[in-house]
Amino acid sequence: MDTGTYSAEHLTNLRLKSTLGVAVIALIFLTPFAINHFIQARYLLGAGSMAIVVLCAINAWNCFYQRYHEPLIFWGLIPAVILFLVLALREQGVIITYWCYPAVVSFYFMLHKRQALIANVIFLAIVFPQTWVLLEPTFMLRFMVTLLSVSAFSAIFVHIIDKQQKVLEQHVITDPLTGLFNRILLNDILEQTVHQNGRTAIPMTLIEFDVDHFKVINDTLGHADGDRVLRGIGEFFKTRVRRADKVFRIGGEEFLILLYDTDAEAGKRLATELCHAIATLALLPYSTVTVSAGVATLEPGEHWEEWMKRCDENLYQAKKDGRNRVAA
Repeated sequence: MDTGTYSAEHLTNLRLKSTLGVAVIALIFLTPFAINHFIQARYLLGAGSMAIVVLCAINAWNCFYQRYHEPLIFWGLIPAVILFLVLALREQGVIITYWCYPAVVSFYFMLHKRQALIANVIFLAIVFPQTWVLLEPTFMLRFMVTLLSVSAFSAIFVHIIDKQQKVLEQHVITDPLTGLFNRILLNDILEQTVHQNGRTAIPMTLIEFDVDHFKVINDTLGHADGDRVLRGIGEFFKTRVRRADKVFRIGGEEFLILLYDTDAEAGKRLATELCHAIATLALLPYSTVTVSAGVATLEPGEHWEEWMKRCDENLYQAKKDGRNRVAA
């Protein structure tokens, strides 16, 4: 799972909840009107409003069971709402204009931003010509201004919410000190990597690094210098890995790199190069910072927890053998 997948899943989850809320509210408020249309012998309006109620019920059912079907909303419910409102405007006139406002707002609750904007524009393009013919010019002007205002406010509100959501998600999955991924995504990414390896047999390798004698650095030089070391190593890793690879800070002074399409030999070679390069960095003014590394390549049929455990064991062996070295 990458950040895009994580964001998409959370946006879908948000859309599930908001769509369920809209569907339930629509069922509660529209059902009595649908029944009343039939009682008043307005059978066409009754059938139209009942069709919307049924579509809302289907959406509520899907959302309740964690299924979000945007095409059903965009190609089913939204056209039904627009056609019903146009029909109702012709049949009942000005009173129906009040239903246009919640209809527009519901688009932004149920659809992703782009689809909601498209639905909104189509709605305005269809409804305004109808109301221009059916309503008094003065009322028509007020209706146009207020409906455009509601549309603009809804679009702006959703845009701000989406931006804030992305910022919050980035904070959740990112280590604030180094800017690397934290452990939030680690399990999911490793599990997906195992599945991908099972399908494609593409080799995957983990390198786990631990800063040598980091407690001594903190105790003797202070936490500010310790943080400087971690930030420096994080920045170094960002410049040395490929876009397909992923770098995590998984503990206080522990880092993990997931290497895509990398076998055991290439993984050990890269780990050795990185260890030597880190020892040459000017992370502290008067001393050299070194790291130890454990390397493990995913084996066929291996669970990600076993894979991670082997990598941990190799790192422990590297530190046991004297630090500033690689074990694989």
